[in-house]
Amino acid sequence: MRAPLFHTGALALLLAACAPDLRDDFPFDGERPSGPRVSHEELGDGSSLTHVDASDKGAWVYLDLDTRAELDTPTALTTQAWDVAFQRFELITNGGVSGPGTVEVAALPEQDFDALVRAPADGFVADVANGADAVSAFLAGDGWYAYDLLKHKLTPRDVVYVVHTTEGRYFKVQLLGYYDAAGSGGHLSFHWGPVE
Repeated sequence: MRAPLFHTGALALLLAACAPDLRDDFPFDGERPSGPRVSHEELGDGSSLTHVDASDKGAWVYLDLDTRAELDTPTALTTQAWDVAFQRFELITNGGVSGPGTVEVAALPEQDFDALVRAPADGFVADVANGADAVSAFLAGDGWYAYDLLKHKLTPRDVVYVVHTTEGRYFKVQLLGYYDAAGSGGHLSFHWGPVE
């Protein structure tokens, strides 16, 4: 007895049905975002809420925490003034194997953001090599996010990070979200502000 043949039309229909799920995870369609990809909202207490459109899986978004400026790629790589860079769910720092700067990050799980006023004395790490790959300081421990395999959703963990910048300042950073209002990934939001 011969095995039943799978009709090519049915296969095409099945693959098409999966396309929306893939589209939600990878919305980049070849059009590069134009204009600023970083926006800040002052919260009145010295901290800010920042949104980063890092949805383009072919480009990094560079941010200088000291000046609050988004740097285009040529400027970031020429001046080396950037502190953190974003691409989809990846965060890297200008330190260790990811950049020539001195940026380091300390992870403080379950730390109350508002209560943190001073940088820790130790626990800082830079991006490190894992074979041919770089491992971000934001992935130390359990990493900055949890991924739900059933829902295919990424959720930031309850961690406050302290970033020691290229200019020697310290900022506390708490990642809050990864999706925009439409549910598209690569739209990171985080609460941040200076610490002593």
